[in-house]
Amino acid sequence: MAGRLLISQFALLTGLSAKTLRYYDDIGLLRPQWIDEASGYRHYGVSQVSLGVQIRHWRQIGLPVGEIQRLIQAPERAKEVLAQHEIRLREEIAAREEALHSLKAFLKEKTMEYRLEPLPTQQVLTIRETLTPPHYEVIPQALQELMAYKKAQGYAVSAPSFFVHHAGGEGESSVVEICLPVAGEVKPSGRVQVQTFESRPAFIGRFVGPYDQTGAAYAVIAEEALRRGLRLTGSTAEIYVKSVPHTPDPNAYETDIAFFVEPEDAVEGLLR
Repeated sequence: MAGRLLISQFALLTGLSAKTLRYYDDIGLLRPQWIDEASGYRHYGVSQVSLGVQIRHWRQIGLPVGEIQRLIQAPERAKEVLAQHEIRLREEIAAREEALHSLKAFLKEKTMEYRLEPLPTQQVLTIRETLTPPHYEVIPQALQELMAYKKAQGYAVSAPSFFVHHAGGEGESSVVEICLPVAGEVKPSGRVQVQTFESRPAFIGRFVGPYDQTGAAYAVIAEEALRRGLRLTGSTAEIYVKSVPHTPDPNAYETDIAFFVEPEDAVEGLLR
């Protein structure tokens, strides 16, 4: 379903947990655009990502949910609401000082280099998996299977491995394609398929650090893409530029996190 995001995908793009999103739905703060009457599955629109990121920002500065609802319902009262919150913060300065310090450190650590460019067309060995958070282990397991098959067949790797997380799906599950670019003539075997990954435009941020910290980077990169006025398709890719076994130190891992964008946005962005 084009333009529709599962709650797990929307959580990844906004930095809000699925549990928080369900709570916001219950209280009417941020409701999904569609709910399947038969299954009850929630689907959010790509256009709601910006509001979700803004709500996360308001909560990070400690703004109560009730005040956020006032801001959404009456944006013209933003100055008044935020002024009242400033008074509360000053009254709680001792308790808030540590939180503000942590926030500044987080933003400094997550500074990344961004670029807008198409991911190249390439031949890949691929395994298609169903992803149901928090069971992300299917991705490294599939990648290990691809690497073992490549080694057994003597195929040559032509570029870093990656996976594509597709928009759409059923319930909280979604589809991922784990890909290993290879050169020359290759053959499929069992669930290992051979495909051509077609070039598509993407907004990319390079994250340096352990894999278990990439989740926070997704929200930061999505926010930057939206700040630049890009329209996200809802699908993403994660490219392992520097990783095991050639980079033993997890702090030195380099991962490109790509958000696919509408083609016309990519052309305009490259011309600016």
